[in-house]
Amino acid sequence: MVITAVILIGIAVFLGAYLLSYVLQQKIPPKGIAIAHGTAAVLGIIVLLIFALTTQQHHKHWDSLMIFAIAAVVGLYLFSRDLRHKAVPKWLALIHGAVGLGGLAWILIHVLH
Repeated sequence: MVITAVILIGIAVFLGAYLLSYVLQQKIPPKGIAIAHGTAAVLGIIVLLIFALTTQQHHKHWDSLMIFAIAAVVGLYLFSRDLRHKAVPKWLALIHGAVGLGGLAWILIHVLH
């Protein structure tokens, strides 16, 4: 189950890097990719949450879920700005990506340890 979460979040990270390339070039990110990015991230987080609630090793993953919750809130803010045709701040997009990537790294550390 954790592997499924890692794969989904990995897809979200890959799509997020693609979106970030648009933001850094001051181009409008494709909405379909943004929706796919968010969907993959949410599904990965849900799978991780289900795993955390249904296993005896749940204590290992609550910190990852908190990291992803922070990334998700920032991501929703960035998406709402994009939908309202407002510029997405580069610095905030970079922080969002770094937090999401950090969350993925944190899960991998727990899975591999």
